Amino acid sequence: MASFDTYPTMIAIVLTMCLPAQAMQPGHGITGDWKLTSVLDGVDITSIDHEQAKQLLGRIMTISETGVRFGTDTCRVSTFDSKRVVPDLYLRQEARMSAVNLNLPNPVTVVDVGCTRIFLKKSGHAVIFWDGFFFEARRIHSPTSFPR
Repeated sequence: MASFDTYPTMIAIVLTMCLPAQAMQPGHGITGDWKLTSVLDGVDITSIDHEQAKQLLGRIMTISETGVRFGTDTCRVSTFDSKRVVPDLYLRQEARMSAVNLNLPNPVTVVDVGCTRIFLKKSGHAVIFWDGFFFEARRIHSPTSFPR
């Protein structure tokens, strides 16, 4: 028999499973130019250190219907698969970390853009995972596209 303390977690899991993934047209809600504004947290093993992560602040990530560009890195987007998840449960499973430092809504919509994942907060605000770090980001321009 489950203890009383496990009921909130069980309810959150059931509610999340019942919520449909946010109906999105390809790129809806995430396309555009995103400026990294702060380093929120990182996973245990990263491809850069915290000082290098801070050097990415102020840089722009462009997300279009066809791909993602960040500096000299580009990747193509095949789909914009999205799902609504309980942040702490999702990040414990996917990144083996807590979501407490990310200040995400519960539930949060996570969008897979191929080379990374975007966590939608409110309109024009997101958390972007890059090189093992989670960055606060603000959309500075509406949808754009870059040459194929």
